[in-house]
Amino acid sequence: MISFCCPSRGRPELAKRLVDTATETQKGETEFLFYLNDDDPKLEQYRDLLDEKHYEIGPNQSTCWSWNLMCDKASHDVVMLMGDDVQVLTKDWDQKIVDQINKYEDKILMVVPTDGRMKGTRALDFHEPTLWGDTPLPSAHFAVHKNWTNTLGYLAPPFFWHWYVDTYTQKVARTLNRCLYLPTVEFKAKKIIGDDAGQQIRKTFRIPWRDVFVWEKVRGRHLQADVTALKEKISVTSRK
Repeated sequence: MISFCCPSRGRPELAKRLVDTATETQKGETEFLFYLNDDDPKLEQYRDLLDEKHYEIGPNQSTCWSWNLMCDKASHDVVMLMGDDVQVLTKDWDQKIVDQINKYEDKILMVVPTDGRMKGTRALDFHEPTLWGDTPLPSAHFAVHKNWTNTLGYLAPPFFWHWYVDTYTQKVARTLNRCLYLPTVEFKAKKIIGDDAGQQIRKTFRIPWRDVFVWEKVRGRHLQADVTALKEKISVTSRK
């Protein structure tokens, strides 16, 4: 029903927890597509904890590239950009997400579940599916149909390395009035203390500074081009 695209490094227990919580609550059959690094000191632990059908091993690389490679491998029509720190809490979460996307003939919809980042925001005032058109939703995980990824050519905007992927995608979706906040599906995601994988991204590779620069450069012309491409897909579908 849904394919999870999820790079993971140094956190095999969390990857296993994601698989367990998703399968315990799913209605259909979730496809797990973990991208693992061949230089990960905990690679053997991943092999011990995960079914080999759930992962691919390759060089340490941009998280965005890994998300996109896993999306290309996905066999289900709906794909989710995921982090390995997520726990899935809602029963039949997959059916609830797919049902919302299927309300649109063109399938062009970004679905954003609630998670632990919503605290202190007005998103907590909403308890039913809501098209979100103004302020960004503080959630890093989202689902889209392959109609979305095939139209744009990617799940994660490839000009980023790690940051701003959800910010960019949400901005595109909100501009189209196709960003759906789904509070009836709850994920639990919390910042990890002592996160070696995160430190690699932040300090070793200095990706935050690089991605801030890219965001400032692409959010005008490139973002509008993506909006235009999706609008055309919506328009073509409506004319059939």
